[in-house]
Amino acid sequence: MPERNSWPVVLGLTIKAKLVLQERDLEDADDDTFPRFKLSPEELHALESELGEPFPQEFRDFLLHANGWEGVYYDLDLFGSPELQGAGRWRIAQELLDVYTSEGVMERLDLDPRGVIPVAAGDGNDLVLLIRRGWKHEGEVSWILGGEEFIRAEDYKDFVEFIMSQLQL
Repeated sequence: MPERNSWPVVLGLTIKAKLVLQERDLEDADDDTFPRFKLSPEELHALESELGEPFPQEFRDFLLHANGWEGVYYDLDLFGSPELQGAGRWRIAQELLDVYTSEGVMERLDLDPRGVIPVAAGDGNDLVLLIRRGWKHEGEVSWILGGEEFIRAEDYKDFVEFIMSQLQL
């Protein structure tokens, strides 16, 4: 298996792809968002303690390099500690999780709503779920768009790399 890029490289390439897209497509001026400053190991430990569980490794590593990223892909926000503690699009993510559960989407995708953590959401019907430690498909990421699974990533870094690839199209 080839060596994977480090988080600084993945984040840097994603920033570069966003800037190229903005330049090429003359995107809105406010589309020049950047990741938030990282959590310290102590802050991450405190967050996991507050939420009552450790996160899968790649999501932990992301938070140690970027504490979320608003508008990473159009209106999609990658969650950091503010959202995981109820700010930003957390409410939207919870509402979408409820809708997708009641409509049978979660069952169809072989996902238990108790075994996932919302880790990204947009204004519309984008919901990104990280499968909790100890659950079937642990560490994988499911991006649900309009009730259909857009992608299932091997882990959180694979998911962010997918976003980067979409920005480069």
